[in-house]
Amino acid sequence: MSRTEVINIGIVGAGFIGEIHAAGYAHNPRARLAAVADIRTEKAGALAAQYGLKSYATLDEMLAAEKLDAVDVCLPSPFHREAVVKAAAAGKHILVEKPFAISLDDIDAMMAAVAAAGVRLMVAHVCRFMPEYMVVKSLVAAGKLGRPLFFGAWRESATPGWSWNNWLLDRNQSGGTIMDLQIHDIDISNWLLGTPTSFSKHEIMAPGRPGPAHVVSNLVYTNGALASLEAGHLMPASYPFTTGYRLVCEEGAVEFLSPREGEKQVLVYNGDGMTTLKGADLPPVLAGDPYAEELAHFVDCLLTGAPFRVSPAEARLAVATVLKCT
Repeated sequence: MSRTEVINIGIVGAGFIGEIHAAGYAHNPRARLAAVADIRTEKAGALAAQYGLKSYATLDEMLAAEKLDAVDVCLPSPFHREAVVKAAAAGKHILVEKPFAISLDDIDAMMAAVAAAGVRLMVAHVCRFMPEYMVVKSLVAAGKLGRPLFFGAWRESATPGWSWNNWLLDRNQSGGTIMDLQIHDIDISNWLLGTPTSFSKHEIMAPGRPGPAHVVSNLVYTNGALASLEAGHLMPASYPFTTGYRLVCEEGAVEFLSPREGEKQVLVYNGDGMTTLKGADLPPVLAGDPYAEELAHFVDCLLTGAPFRVSPAEARLAVATVLKCT
């Protein structure tokens, strides 16, 4: 494909993340969102009307009727395998939401289907497209602070109540808080530190609420680095979504604390000095939206043949890490 081409995309799944992806594509002139499919036809119809798309009840109908280059899978995790295999068999490139799946069998089946069809697949780990994580990755890659020694990260939210039929609160469907929420920081930890070799997890749930949990996971890496990661779905409804990290290296440290107000900033400590990175000092993202940036990266890589920032093998490693912690 050349840079002058446009990628025609169909979304399957018109829920929370499907709506976010539809909005993200709207910022990209190289992407044409053509259709949306969802068994909840009223959801598909509403999203289609908002963006001037065609709507369908099923992925099969959308694939049969539309000339698509790619399918964006925004379904609950248990349905990723079926959708990805169908899209691959139809010769479509694929973006699939994280987690890749909640079982390695499903992931391996998807990777085999993609390889057999000769299409490309990216898993949507959106944190890799957030400026606060892109900048720490660039610092590690440049070796400016020496070898990483420790990565600590936290991610806390109120119990999610927005998922279809509350599937996120069913651990059999979502994999629990560690698979749905903490996998973001597990993926970033692996991105920064490599391949973990030692795994432990401590988890607590509120009485009478068997789904959401508060989780602390610890990982040791092949290079001796350590990660300690905390994630929680037990915060009260009044608690704002909060995240952050701290990376300790041989010759410095990097810290990000999500602000309750004001702009994001990353603090870089090196020797006796401290540098504050914010605004224009951080990597730019399309329309100020990491989801739009992620989707633009997917489209651009399809047009240019460049490698995806998130490889299927890396997304598989994130899920394998979660499973070894459980």
